[in-house]
Amino acid sequence: MMNNIDPIKNITVTSCNDHLGGLLGEAILKFFLKENLIKMNGNDFIVTEKGWDELEIIGINVDKLRSTKRKKVNICFESKHGILYEHLGSHLGSLLMERLIDLEWIKKIDEKKLQLTEKGRSGLESMGIKIKKFSKKQKNII
Repeated sequence: MMNNIDPIKNITVTSCNDHLGGLLGEAILKFFLKENLIKMNGNDFIVTEKGWDELEIIGINVDKLRSTKRKKVNICFESKHGILYEHLGSHLGSLLMERLIDLEWIKKIDEKKLQLTEKGRSGLESMGIKIKKFSKKQKNII
């Protein structure tokens, strides 16, 4: 019997504390690094000038991020099924997840799981994040 479920339309993503984890979190981190939106500065990650501009364009409250006492950005690690996923953590990770929910790119299923929406798939692919590649990896892991 054939499975008629389109894996691209049924991608479940995970949160790690208050930010995105798993494969989507990892894909977004790689995008931020590749596009020089964040970079290493000594032992810490910082948001670059380009990063501040891009975050403002996508609707992240940069004033809130700049003024926080919480660490602005770090790399968080999450282990699932014996695989380690690096992703954006700290305040930037939290604000980014909130923004993706506000944009209806992801929607909450429960405390740990979120669903990538068609709008989110289109938006992420327009940024250069390959969802087809991502969905194939997810199918092999779940």
